[in-house]
Amino acid sequence: MTRTRALAFAALAVLAAGATTAGAAAHADDPGDTTKSQVRPLAAHGQYEGTPTTVPAGGQANAGVNCPAGQVPTGGGAKTSAFDIYLTDSFPAGTGWTVIGKNIGNSQQTLRAVVVCTVP
Repeated sequence: MTRTRALAFAALAVLAAGATTAGAAAHADDPGDTTKSQVRPLAAHGQYEGTPTTVPAGGQANAGVNCPAGQVPTGGGAKTSAFDIYLTDSFPAGTGWTVIGKNIGNSQQTLRAVVVCTVP
């Protein structure tokens, strides 16, 4: 498995784990038990997508997205329009997330950054 594919799978695992954890916390209390207060996350971990960036055939491009005001990134990744794009980098940048992708295909594709944000 190439390093790029391993990074892409790792980014997807982080996003999936965050969604699973948030869902489990929301359903932790028994709804029939009125003696306990309902468990609610103190800070939602919203996922935000950036605008699509065109990656020319055989080319490379970067895409980014920022968290809403007052929030910070806790993770991120990317979405692509095809399997022809391989992520070469995925990292936090300031108050957002940046990804760099290489298009090994014969037609232009799109790359979109995704960031998971929380209130500090």
